[in-house]
Amino acid sequence: MAPPAARHGRYGNPTITVDDGATCTLGEAIDGLLPETAGLAGTIVAWPQHPELLGSSIVGFRTGDIASGALLPAEAAAEAQPALANTLIEGIEALPEAFVLYDEQDRMVICNEQYRRLYPAVADMMTPGVRFPDIVHESLKRGVFQIEEDRTTWAQRRISFHQAGIGFFEQHLADGRWIQVSERRTASGGTTSIRADITVLKERERDLRAARAQAEAEMAARTEFIAKVGHELRNPLNVVFGIAQLLAGEPLSKRHKTMIESLFGAARATRDVLNDILDVARVKSGRIDIRWESVECRPMMLEMINIARAMADQKGLAIRSRIGTDLPDHILTDPRRLRQILFNLLGNAVKYTASGTISIACSVHRETEAMLRIAISDSGSGIPPEFKAQMFSPYARQRGHVAAGIEGLGLGLTISEELAQAIGARIGLEPGPQRGTRAWIDIPLRSDADLHLPSGAAPTRPVINSGPTLDILVVDDEQANLVVADALLRRLGHRVATARDGREALRCLRDGSFHAVLLDISMPGMSGIEVARRIAEEALGEPALAVIAMTGNVMPQDIKTYLAAGFTGFVEKPVDLEELGETLAAARKDLTGAGVLLPEDRIRFPRAEAVRAFDRTPLDRMVADIGRESVASIVAAGIAAFKQTSAAIDAGADGSLGGLLHKVHAIAGLLGLDELSARTSRRNEHDAHLMGQQQLAALRACLDKAMAQMELYALDLELTAPSG
Repeated sequence: MAPPAARHGRYGNPTITVDDGATCTLGEAIDGLLPETAGLAGTIVAWPQHPELLGSSIVGFRTGDIASGALLPAEAAAEAQPALANTLIEGIEALPEAFVLYDEQDRMVICNEQYRRLYPAVADMMTPGVRFPDIVHESLKRGVFQIEEDRTTWAQRRISFHQAGIGFFEQHLADGRWIQVSERRTASGGTTSIRADITVLKERERDLRAARAQAEAEMAARTEFIAKVGHELRNPLNVVFGIAQLLAGEPLSKRHKTMIESLFGAARATRDVLNDILDVARVKSGRIDIRWESVECRPMMLEMINIARAMADQKGLAIRSRIGTDLPDHILTDPRRLRQILFNLLGNAVKYTASGTISIACSVHRETEAMLRIAISDSGSGIPPEFKAQMFSPYARQRGHVAAGIEGLGLGLTISEELAQAIGARIGLEPGPQRGTRAWIDIPLRSDADLHLPSGAAPTRPVINSGPTLDILVVDDEQANLVVADALLRRLGHRVATARDGREALRCLRDGSFHAVLLDISMPGMSGIEVARRIAEEALGEPALAVIAMTGNVMPQDIKTYLAAGFTGFVEKPVDLEELGETLAAARKDLTGAGVLLPEDRIRFPRAEAVRAFDRTPLDRMVADIGRESVASIVAAGIAAFKQTSAAIDAGADGSLGGLLHKVHAIAGLLGLDELSARTSRRNEHDAHLMGQQQLAALRACLDKAMAQMELYALDLELTAPSG
């Protein structure tokens, strides 16, 4: 196209007649083109500076702010037109895709051979001048398309879509092929279209969908199976674990006490492994829950040695142990995860050693930093050199072990490596001193000054405070579970009544007075969830009755269901005495009106009405506007800010509180947390150091409630996220 100088400079601004018969200057024609790619064609009718070019043809196009084109004198244009037409036709025919062009009256101007091949049933009609509606109607008569509505409606919709000229869609032909269609309007009002056969892509898409559906069905079946098996395992394990806890508190001989401690340690390790197996949502998301504690080193090692001795005795193996004299009194770690790692390493050593000795050594190991090294050696067959690189791969098993019928899935070392990384430790394997295998784990040692809990870490368990006696109703259809729960609660100093099913529980609540009810979920006749709903509907029990689930079903979907039914919290089977005491202590605190439950309390979520009492509309609107992942990130940032502020309040950090309140105020307003937004208003940012203990306690309680609400919303986002 002519440069600006040709449009307005010394070359002048020629007058042209464009294809629709209108007359304008070249500059006006260029300015009138759309910003996106658009074409221009016309004839020069006036150009005072260059009269010799009158009658010449001018063609061009515009892309964005750039215009370009060509000027053909009249004689050259007449000679070039046939050659140009031939060149355009050759280019269209060379396209791998089907191409068709219709004029402003929907008459076909040109199509290539690829277009005719896509629609062989109506290829005989595809000649210049045929109207698009005629092709559509004839195609329907000849059965070209697969349609799921009457022909007239489909034809009207297809023609309207074509005339709009902004379509990008797919067609399903009667012979099974899929065609991708792109249609666009031309500057003169016509329609151009590119079409491609995407049948292969659709078949792949179908196969992927089928594979995904099969995988989802298998995952659902596996999850349901694990949940059912887990429930069946938790009930007998609950009895073993409960009785072991009760016996551990009885006056026993040293020999019997050692046996009970071994039983209790093995039951606890089994419970922890079972919890990890059942926590499908956490495994799927790759998140591992870490609870940092200051752990006494020697007692933990003695416990693991006793467990190892019990395991080895069953197979006739000898146990040797060596504990260094330089061990620290305490280490900072997650004892549950560390026990699980050691349990896996011990299990492998026993499993793969037919006869001989298992050795356990614990000492301080120094490389770049001080580490506590726990090493487990066996006298088994060892690891073949060619297999060593695969040892930490999922499902990796030696052929000899499989052939020998040694059970296992090859997941123990994989899980152990992930857990070791999560607690900041290192794990490794190497040939034994003489034969067999030596497995070790290095745990970083920290000085006494470092034995504070890291930011965000869960606190150590407090000593159980029996406090005032509560009247508690326990509901379970398994008599053994009732016996264990009764004994544990009486050990904690509470009065206990029991019921074998939901109907009996409702009668007890109508006739008696209770502070708390522990409900099994999976009961015949009337489930624990139905009992909880009936309690809420009939307002049974004390005004602030704590309804606590006592169950092995603790997956995120289960927790959401409990919360909706009105449960206050839950304790997991097998029931841990300390956790049960902490849960009831938290419930008792709530009953006395001391405030909203704190995160460290064993009630895993606050009361349902408190969690539901916030407007979710702003968050739901944000999901629609910016997407689920973005909102999940904002919610996670809010939870982190709330936790940081709560920690600052607990630590008495008045100096940093003002800035944190400003941040919380902004986030709370964004998330629709009106109460928290009001409590962190601008007044409190500047005089945070003047806030009294009562104000800080109220703010702390409000932060706890906001965290629970956001954690529930985050859980909803996770559970309702589209698969894949």
